[in-house]
Amino acid sequence: MRAVVIGSGHNGLLASYYLRKLGLEVILLEASHRVGGMTESYTVGRALVSRASYVLGLMPRQFIEEFDIPVIQNDPYQVIEYEGKLIPFHRDKERRLNVLGKYFPDFEEFERRVCLMKEIMSLFHFDVNPPSREKVLEVAERYGVPEIVRDTSRSFLSKYLPQEVHRYFIYPAMEESPAYMVAYFYSQWSHVRGGMGRVSEAIASKARSAGVLLFTGTKVEEIITSNGRVKGVRYQDKVVKADIVVSAISPVATFSMTPELADVKLDVGKSSWAKHNVIFKDMPRVPEALRPHLGGIIDLQSGEVVMPSAVDPTRGAHVLEFMGDPEEILQIFKGEVIFHEELTPSFAERYYHLPGGNLNHLPMRMPYLFDGRPVKGWGYRTPLKGLYITGAGTFPGGQVTGIPGFNVVTAVKEDLQRGGFFT
Repeated sequence: MRAVVIGSGHNGLLASYYLRKLGLEVILLEASHRVGGMTESYTVGRALVSRASYVLGLMPRQFIEEFDIPVIQNDPYQVIEYEGKLIPFHRDKERRLNVLGKYFPDFEEFERRVCLMKEIMSLFHFDVNPPSREKVLEVAERYGVPEIVRDTSRSFLSKYLPQEVHRYFIYPAMEESPAYMVAYFYSQWSHVRGGMGRVSEAIASKARSAGVLLFTGTKVEEIITSNGRVKGVRYQDKVVKADIVVSAISPVATFSMTPELADVKLDVGKSSWAKHNVIFKDMPRVPEALRPHLGGIIDLQSGEVVMPSAVDPTRGAHVLEFMGDPEEILQIFKGEVIFHEELTPSFAERYYHLPGGNLNHLPMRMPYLFDGRPVKGWGYRTPLKGLYITGAGTFPGGQVTGIPGFNVVTAVKEDLQRGGFFT
């Protein structure tokens, strides 16, 4: 039995590996000439840069261990700027709460409730039938945190933290999303040795070793179906027959290339972001207060900054990656810039084939949360037999987790075991 996977982002790679472990013949087709999607490292001279995604924090430990991903756990893992001070987030809970409590008296209660929300969502992470909002609320009420879906992120944060620091806990564009999103992003972040491309490279290596056939420069133009069943894919006037097709690209792109699903309309929203990758000739001059924190995330009023080369010698040069105001940030990190790249939604649409340049494939808000991602009640399956969907546009959502890639294979396995796959 043959399975074709479309897209070699980390979810597509992970899905191809686990499909192969089911004993299927697996062919992975990637439109670009490299694997990894937005988990990409690339070289500029002797420097190694994480082009798009730049830190790891939401991937379950089981995947990090399975694929031997080399994380660098700096402490503190994050600092935030508040009232002219840099406040560190330590990995040790007691130390972290002691420090944060001096500035934010209600921080301990904030973290307690966020951790309860994370515990609730962990109950559903590996469920191939994502929960409804009502189901999440039912469980949350038992845990005593119904605000996970009843409150907006803005109103939840306002109960415990001043407005000035909200941006460090939720993207401004997501403040009207449920408080669930605060818990989603609250994590102890780490660098990856060799950049984020090391994540995709590690998974791709295992997939190839397991027997996955991986082809780059192969843009799928149509998912072929007939009478409600998948038949294969077409690219460059070639047809690859398949019993199973798993699409790990944007659901918008998936449905547009599937004639029987072309009428399914999704709203990718309006993306407004910019990520900057900078290389300095020499170590930049930075304020004395920042120097102990260069190995973690530095959240300033002017933007979010990382300097992975401070803790990762494989980066080869002095690398700064940030999302924020370049003029202000480069006044804080001063030095001779020999390379400066800006990524924008239009770049992501062109280079990563993301409709609307949406990094999460779909907005991280209702109705595209829980079992509404991407279409109410679909989960990782589609109405067409043999056609499955995965990636950031499916539950639980965007960022580098690998959860959608794993779950879609569980759905395939269940359907195979249930029998009647070809009826």
